[in-house]
Amino acid sequence: MREDGVAPVVAAMLILAIGVTFFAAWNAYYVPSMKAQSEITHLKEVETGFLRFSSDIETAASLKGNMKLSEPIPLGGGDFTFDAVKSGGELKIWNSPPQGYIQMDWANAAEPDIPGQNVSLVKFTYKPVNNFWQDQGYGWAYGNIYVLNTERNLSTPLEYPTFDDVTYGLAGSLVNLEPVPSYSSPGNCSSIIVHMINITPDSLHSRISGNGNGMLVLESNVSTDSLPDATSLTLTITAPTGGFNTALWNSVSTSVEDTLAICGNVQRTQPDPGPQEIQLAFEPSPYPEVTLVRKTTEITVGAY
Repeated sequence: MREDGVAPVVAAMLILAIGVTFFAAWNAYYVPSMKAQSEITHLKEVETGFLRFSSDIETAASLKGNMKLSEPIPLGGGDFTFDAVKSGGELKIWNSPPQGYIQMDWANAAEPDIPGQNVSLVKFTYKPVNNFWQDQGYGWAYGNIYVLNTERNLSTPLEYPTFDDVTYGLAGSLVNLEPVPSYSSPGNCSSIIVHMINITPDSLHSRISGNGNGMLVLESNVSTDSLPDATSLTLTITAPTGGFNTALWNSVSTSVEDTLAICGNVQRTQPDPGPQEIQLAFEPSPYPEVTLVRKTTEITVGAY
């Protein structure tokens, strides 16, 4: 065998071995590393979107006006220049708690048995599908964001060390009373405005999945109704016991006490109180009649 004929074959085999080794290392280390890094960036964008949208909800609840706000949420990630395959994800919105968080009942002499009004909150989550890094999702509930391990069904607060440290600042904006003093009868009130926030899922857009660009959208509108010559007002907290329940109770109680300090013709009556119930009675004579005005900020949250 001629040596000058063997050398090219050996060279070709070495080049082939180097190429195979390179592509093996590429597929075993570089591609997974780049896809994981891209997925981490994607999930960071989801987290940022949730933080901004949580702030949007607090803004809408605080301003109590007509508005529309939205934040982009990328559903999939993990792609890069040399591998365009992406993971997917799902945005889902639902009522929580199902029974609402507070019920308002009011009455006057002409209508003593008016049906009460419950107002609600929502929860929403992002859950990854075929993630290239960790099965990490995000959830929003009661004004706070949680990091979800969707594989183990675990959660932890995003902005607090532990669940015991979580605060519920949103509770202070959900229900409050605004007394309107009477000009003809100083020390008394002619009307009381009850501000309530009702946050519900968009009935047509409560879920979206895929690997494209999603969006969380809220739309806020204010409705007003009134009850003249009111005789009573009852506020009953229906949210499950826990930190949010306590924060809401404290906020509503403070608002009621501030109203009682202004309105001499309003009394707090508790003949047989429930553990989370506030009852107010209005004395129409010889004091001015009290008109209750209910302003409900209806906020719908949708996934597009």
